Amino acid sequence: MNPLYGKDSAIPEEIKIVFLGDSITDEGRFIAFMDAFFLEHLPKHRITLINLGVSSETASGLSEPEHPFPRPCVHERLAKALRDTNPDWVVLCYGMNDGIYYPFAEERFEAYKQGMLSAAGKIKDAGAKVIMMTPPPFDPQSFSGGSLQPLGQVTYSYAAPFEDYESVLKRYADWILSLEQPVDAVVPIHDAILHEWSRERSADANYKSGDGIHPDFRGHWQIARALIRVLFNISLEQRPDYVDHLESSPLFQTVMLRHRLLSSAWKEHVGHTNPSKADASPLALALAKGEELASEIRKIAIGAKGDPVNKHSIWRGYERIDFMLEGREGLLIFPKKSADGKPWLWRAEFFDAFSYPDMALLEQGWAIAYYGLSNQYGCPGAVEQMNGFQNFITAAYGLAPKTVLFGFSRGGLYACNYAAKYPMQVKLLYLDAPVLDIRSWPGGKGAGTGAEAEWAECLAVYGLTEETSALARVSPIDRVDELADTNIPVVIVAGDADIPVPIGENAAPFAELYRKLGGTVSLIVKPGVGHHPHSLEDPEPILAFIRQHA
Repeated sequence: MNPLYGKDSAIPEEIKIVFLGDSITDEGRFIAFMDAFFLEHLPKHRITLINLGVSSETASGLSEPEHPFPRPCVHERLAKALRDTNPDWVVLCYGMNDGIYYPFAEERFEAYKQGMLSAAGKIKDAGAKVIMMTPPPFDPQSFSGGSLQPLGQVTYSYAAPFEDYESVLKRYADWILSLEQPVDAVVPIHDAILHEWSRERSADANYKSGDGIHPDFRGHWQIARALIRVLFNISLEQRPDYVDHLESSPLFQTVMLRHRLLSSAWKEHVGHTNPSKADASPLALALAKGEELASEIRKIAIGAKGDPVNKHSIWRGYERIDFMLEGREGLLIFPKKSADGKPWLWRAEFFDAFSYPDMALLEQGWAIAYYGLSNQYGCPGAVEQMNGFQNFITAAYGLAPKTVLFGFSRGGLYACNYAAKYPMQVKLLYLDAPVLDIRSWPGGKGAGTGAEAEWAECLAVYGLTEETSALARVSPIDRVDELADTNIPVVIVAGDADIPVPIGENAAPFAELYRKLGGTVSLIVKPGVGHHPHSLEDPEPILAFIRQHA
């Protein structure tokens, strides 16, 4: 399937997203996390998030005998919800209740599949895009709502679930991941939350993730993070402070107040069959109050941060600052004493991976910079965002006007395309096992393996199709003449056994052409080495080239 975002991963100026789901969606913390992110970091965009989650609801229409009332089904209200909200995108968040807490059975699985596909079809008919989330996992270690039941019981329920109910949800999640039509995007939260649990339990074996059915704030952040990544192509590594301090954050408390006000009003306006009804304001009144609260949230955000710096810390004994710029994460690490001219190196991708030359230069007085533009493949929009980042940090921190730009793997696309567009701001390029032709990787049109999902993503951000990509001159290998004209020295390290990014389609022909056109280039070939490991454990050849030319 094609990514939702289009050319240059441009974030829509205005968009309306409706969330349909069960009690996890009803609680809505992951939607509120998303709302806080957009209101704080992208305040000029009008991204409307409407939470229509209803506790106990299913897409399958099934209900366990022990449930106190027949479970609501989304199909009972879907037509009115679509008509009244008129969304651009709809996110379906079902699965936890759809197996009704029983062992796996084909008839229940079929009911879930048909319910999800039927809902997707109706959403498409209404003119909106369909996004399906995988179900979150079930956590027996944290279950606190009753007693777990072994295989062979006559009945099960949310209060007495099958002890291996997680295996049921895993099959449901795998099916969602396999879908192509009529789904526009899939959000894989199941394994992301499992990974979070594993990480937490490596530090605390008794870690509780919630109540077993409903994830805690960490799980909700993983859901929000996955949605932001899939829907907007923004990859977030840092967890905002308010996620860990919900009760003491004025910003998030106001976001949550607004969220509950609007969610309850919308749900009662649309209607649902869960007998529990929340107190709700009339929709028009709630919408007006919501606009007032949104303005208040933006004021709190400006007052809270003052400038883009979010956090100061110590990283390996060095001062580090993390910040958000235009909705994306950036960081700077400062040497203990800056070298003359305040030089700095810029990781275009994969911060701190195989960072032998980075650390050596840091010790010698260079600063290290990184800006999170992952999954944009050096497209023109990413290049412009890079320019904004460089202009910001050089002005704010007095760094040298020119940078040494490190392009690792796919970061080669960013580094070279940036240098071609803004040569006066780049002192030197260090490329490591670099992707220099998108048709080699992720396209896989030559000897390399390629990557299907990344290729679809790459085509989307460049605004290309499979056919037009053959003639598009967007890769560094097509722009060697432009780069050679810049007189920017280039040092390349690559293994001659690289399978995904073959040296014969990327580093070698690039270096040969660059040299023929009069450019300064050094190609360091690692015999018998594949795509990994990157760099050189003894980075002296790289450092010597930098000393000579930068």
